[in-house]
Amino acid sequence: MGEEVDGRDSASLSRRRFLGLAGALGAAGAVIGTSGAGASVLGGAARRFADPAFGARRVATPSLPANPFTLGVASGDPTADGFVLWTRLAPDPLAPGGAGGMDPVLVPVRWIVTRDENLQQVEREGTFVTSPAVAHSVHAVLRGLQPDRPYWYRFRVGDWESPVGRARTFPPRWQPASRLRFGFASCQSWTDGYYAAYRDLAADDLDLVVHLGDYIYEGGGSGVRDHDGPEIVTIDQYRNRYALYKGDADLQAAHALAPWLTTWDDHEADNNYAGFFPEADSITPTPEEFVARRVAAYRAWWEHMPVRGPAPLGTELRIRRRADFGSLARFHVLDTRQYRTDQPCAGSSVSDVGGRCAEAFADDAQMLGAEQEQWLFDGLDASSSVWNVLAQQIVFSQLAFLPGTPGVYNLDQWDGYVAARQRVLDFLADRRPANPVVITGDIHASGVSDVKADFDDPASDVLGTEFVGTSITSGSPSVFQAVLPLLLANNPHLKWADAVSRGWVRCEVTPDEWRTDYRFVADVTDPGSTVTTAKSWVVEAGGTVHPA
Repeated sequence: MGEEVDGRDSASLSRRRFLGLAGALGAAGAVIGTSGAGASVLGGAARRFADPAFGARRVATPSLPANPFTLGVASGDPTADGFVLWTRLAPDPLAPGGAGGMDPVLVPVRWIVTRDENLQQVEREGTFVTSPAVAHSVHAVLRGLQPDRPYWYRFRVGDWESPVGRARTFPPRWQPASRLRFGFASCQSWTDGYYAAYRDLAADDLDLVVHLGDYIYEGGGSGVRDHDGPEIVTIDQYRNRYALYKGDADLQAAHALAPWLTTWDDHEADNNYAGFFPEADSITPTPEEFVARRVAAYRAWWEHMPVRGPAPLGTELRIRRRADFGSLARFHVLDTRQYRTDQPCAGSSVSDVGGRCAEAFADDAQMLGAEQEQWLFDGLDASSSVWNVLAQQIVFSQLAFLPGTPGVYNLDQWDGYVAARQRVLDFLADRRPANPVVITGDIHASGVSDVKADFDDPASDVLGTEFVGTSITSGSPSVFQAVLPLLLANNPHLKWADAVSRGWVRCEVTPDEWRTDYRFVADVTDPGSTVTTAKSWVVEAGGTVHPA
């Protein structure tokens, strides 16, 4: 969601005037080396980023003064033969310095995977040596497991044992699957409320959870719950912010329920940033400051997510990936922040909502970046799945507050990148991958829409369906609910919308139909709030969406 600027001269802060970017990228390259001018950018963290053992000594059996598993456990990135197991050792999770109360030592962490929830039928066990360079996080990658079944796991350090988590493998890509149940969520501002939605999700029977971004919020401030300090910019601050959020028992229960597929949006780094361009009124406005901040933010995200792949050592972290649940569903997990060009039409509004200028229609504007865009097309083209899921952050379908040009649109969404969206629409219309479904977060509102070949032509073909999920807690401006009748009138492809309710979205997928249930929390300020299904929608395979 956009935030209003504070009245400073927007022209002087325009991201379009972001001079010196090349120099900042060069400095950032030094940040992740062992020397050079950029080494000071992250407060001396360069060597510990580049060398996992930097400043650490090995300890065979460390003596920890308190439970190191305060941040819970998680699994993620499931395949037909494995998944990633995650935890982070943090006996004092919010200790100053971002180390979680750990000494700078290498720590062996034992893990066990079993075929039963009582942890008696051992399938695999091993040791992962973690270090201060990765905030004592653990990313144990399991391979060679049996397909399409649940597993249970636990970690151990010394005499301390973690909670038990449940993971699962997917059916092989070529194997038909009769049912997939998954939930998706996004936007969980700590200051806006409690995680009753996650308590409800954790009580469900799900195969997978998809998180679409805004896992943390970078700002300071207080509210229903208080952040741990002011706005964050350094690696230590980002680590502590994740530790704050991950200390929530309901979020931990949701992670322990099932494997997660995760992607990020903007608040994991800086609100409304685009590529290497910060928000217009960012507290890190210079090239060097923002690039260093983005490097730190990406590093902390990796450290706290159950994802495959090595730790990032440069300015980029490639998070796009695919997951196949048998031949039933293929998930294309997208990144709509890292590679995009800057938001268009700066100065038309103090927020991200305004008129579309010629820049919004530029052919060379990028949302996914050329490489990721082609990767998406290749994956859709090669898919033999019944359902193709585009798991991404921002609203894909056109939402005209006022139609036409310039009209009024949210320029941080795909509406600000018209040509980039049209390339995706043209591909869907030409190649016709089976049953595209877009799942979306970001805007703190719920909505269901037909994905049209031409959003300005109500008679154009329906190419797929978009389900926009509400936020776990993050609030929405009251004006948004007030203008929903206008949005529904100006966008006939929009079937329904709600900007007041918070919660999560449950999806049950079979070869014949896709059912989506919007689970809404009665009161996000009440940690024990009730959660109910407020609205349900169905898409038959080969058909269009309608109320259940």
